[in-house]
Formats: sequence, structure tokens, C-alpha cells
Amino acid sequence: MNGFHVEHFTVRHREADRRGDLRLAGWFDFLQEAAANHAARLGVGLEMLQKNGMIWVLSKLKLEMERSPRISEKITVETYPNGFRRLHAARQFRIVGEAGDEIGRASSRWLLLGLPRLRPLKLESLPVELPDNSGRPDYFALEEKLPARGLTPELQVPVRYSMEDVNGHLNNAEYAGLIQDFAAMKRGGSPVFRSVELHYLAAVREPDVLSVGGEFTGNRLFVEGSGKSGQTSFTALAELA
Repeated sequence: MNGFHVEHFTVRHREADRRGDLRLAGWFDFLQEAAANHAARLGVGLEMLQKNGMIWVLSKLKLEMERSPRISEKITVETYPNGFRRLHAARQFRIVGEAGDEIGRASSRWLLLGLPRLRPLKLESLPVELPDNSGRPDYFALEEKLPARGLTPELQVPVRYSMEDVNGHLNNAEYAGLIQDFAAMKRGGSPVFRSVELHYLAAVREPDVLSVGGEFTGNRLFVEGSGKSGQTSFTALAELA
């Protein structure tokens, strides 16, 4: 069983911001793509999940970036699962630039849910055993919670069909894009991020509308969003350069 996975990507024009750097959503997209492909290799990917009435959902992820790769740059994502934290499966990521320099690291937590009620399942419910990488390190300690602050919404984002993922929910990377959008709206220009920790709390789907609010404290940005029901969908804490 291969407990370590390497995947290569090239930054495309549509994944870059005004400066030509990889957008925040692009970072998240590459990480979740590598995770999904590794899960498939391990026998716990989309096909197996659909047969068994299960889905993986990303619960939280913290990413730190040394720099952003540029258009046409080839990057490598190294990833491995490394054990369980209660109901969460832990997964780590290391991102390497074309010159061989480490440009980012990330730690994440994933939940296994049963369909159709989306109840958390024990990871022992999986029909195959995941590799024991418990000796490999966590890159970051993630916050237990990032509580919502009840901030006044300043950005209204209709959820469209094209923004949803294979599970029929707003794609994980879209939330990262909202954080970048909010920072650009408040600070102007093209914001440069050094880190972001994103907690996914409740799924939304079209035709819902996300109401997004946030606040800066120096270069630290807190962002939260909720759907029409008022239930908090996500919270995030980011640091800008």
C-alpha cells in the first residue's frame, strides 16, 4: 500500500490572478485534486464511496505559503494521510516549486459521512485499511474551532451550478476564492496571502446565497459566511503579506 503520493501540476492562465500568481482558490484546488487521486489509489476514492453510500468532506485546512507559483510554472504536491483524530482523518501536503524550493505546506482534516443523512461515520466503516503513517509529522496544529463573530455581511455571493462539486455542494476551493475576493474588496489591488486556515461548517448549494462578512486586525483577516437559513457555512483566519 502506497502511503505517499506525488502529483504534478502546471499553473494555467485561468488559475492566475492579475499579477500572474496562482490564486488562492487554485492552491486549494490542487491540494484537493492530489488528495482525491491518492484516495482513489488507496481504494477509498469516489467510485468506492459511491458504491458504499459514503462521501469524504473536507472539515478544515491550514495552508502556509512561502510564495505563489506563476503562470506556466510546474509545481509538485506531495501528500500523505497520517492517522486519525477522533472522527477526522488527517492529511498533510507539501508543495514544491519548479526550481525545487518548498513553496507551501498544509495540514487538513477530513470527515467520512454516510448518505443520504450526512451523518459522520467511524473510519472503521471503510472497507479497506488506510496506511499507517502515524510516524509522519503534522505540519500545523489546527484550531479546534474558529467561532463565527456575527459580523455584518458586506458581500453577497449567489451559489451557481458551475460552482458545485461532484457531491452537489459548493466546491471547497470556491470558499478560498471568497476569502481572496473579500480581501481585495476591502484592501484593493491583488492581496498576497501568507497563510489561511479555513473551517467548513455547513454545505451550501445552488440557488442559495452566501452572505460574507469579515474584519481586518492589522494584516490578519477573519472571514465568515452563511446561507439564507442563517447557518454559518464557513469561517476562516488568514494572514496577508
